[in-house]
Amino acid sequence: MNSLPMHLLDNILFRLDLKSLVMMQCTNRSIKSHISDDPSFEIGYSSRAQLSFIYTFSKGAPFVFYQPFGSQCESDSYVKTYFSTRGHSYILGSCSGHLLLYKSGLYVVNPLTKRFRLLDHSGSMLLATIFNGPKANPERSMCVGFALDQTRPKGFKIVCILEIHATYAFEISDGNSWRFSETIITTDNNSKNELTKRMKPVYLDGTLHWFRNDGSIIAFNIETEQARLIPSVFHKEPEMKLFFTIDDKINRLTLISGTKETISVYTLMGDTSKWALARQIENVLLTDGEFEYWNVIAYDGKHMVVRDKEKDGSTGLAHVYNMEDNRWGGWWAIFCQAKYNLDVFRFTHFLSCLEDTEVVVDSTDGHLVSIMRLIDTTRTQVNKLHLHMALQYNR
Repeated sequence: MNSLPMHLLDNILFRLDLKSLVMMQCTNRSIKSHISDDPSFEIGYSSRAQLSFIYTFSKGAPFVFYQPFGSQCESDSYVKTYFSTRGHSYILGSCSGHLLLYKSGLYVVNPLTKRFRLLDHSGSMLLATIFNGPKANPERSMCVGFALDQTRPKGFKIVCILEIHATYAFEISDGNSWRFSETIITTDNNSKNELTKRMKPVYLDGTLHWFRNDGSIIAFNIETEQARLIPSVFHKEPEMKLFFTIDDKINRLTLISGTKETISVYTLMGDTSKWALARQIENVLLTDGEFEYWNVIAYDGKHMVVRDKEKDGSTGLAHVYNMEDNRWGGWWAIFCQAKYNLDVFRFTHFLSCLEDTEVVVDSTDGHLVSIMRLIDTTRTQVNKLHLHMALQYNR
């Protein structure tokens, strides 16, 4: 194997499933180093890996759901559920196979490598207002950004944006301490231009992006720790659903705008800062029946996922549109009631390990272990009782 050209070796390794890839690391030291430490390998492998989703209720809940995704996914038996009798779980971010979780403490975890790190979040002004005290406001979690820091091997950064009237400040942590960035952005004092509620930031090319109600974007570079305003404009119409994301195929910021008739896909043109219409899709899902809700919850350039629930339905459904085949295909059940907003995160497994992490052992917090096992690709058991409890969950 050592004599193979690198591109041929990658072609072989890219075809392996995750379990086989982990076993492959035990066969050769150079291959182990290539798989574990080469960022270009992880990027190449993840682009071919099967996309998954992890989600929970935006205001926190004892449930976390994991949905392995495939174009043939057409059964709720694939949905795996975690349930806790003690406290709520929150998902704050997902990047390169790592999750930023809050579960009676702030954690960064990699479910594939079974490694985690407990973080001290007491120095964060924003996180204190989200989770601590009688006035805690979990919906402000959309102000939290999480990304692996490519400039610091095996490092990450958490960036919290603080919006005070027309001013934006940023507090940053690399896992060791919290500090404020020297960058402060001041904009027009107009409520219509505030950060869009429940819209999570998007990470692209080393920069976190927060969407504002007028279509402009606050961008924060995690390497330089400098922020800027991207003065794009998008006019939202009444009843229009918006979803801010990236298109992995073209590596551009993407805005999806949906009505009951059509779903439009826009891309941000970097040279002009304008939203250009790239695609329009007939929204055939809403042609019949009455619905309690519907919205776009995921997009990667190849697939789009739309969640809806009919008024007389017991569960919501997630429908998959294949962008390459131009058709609606697979679906699965969404186990929550209409009045709860979901935080849905794309999740792709990575083999890298962040610095200063610990291996999960039997003495580790049992709830954290259970959440990590939820995403274990070697485990396919589904707890039907937890799915039923999620359907009946009512706070």
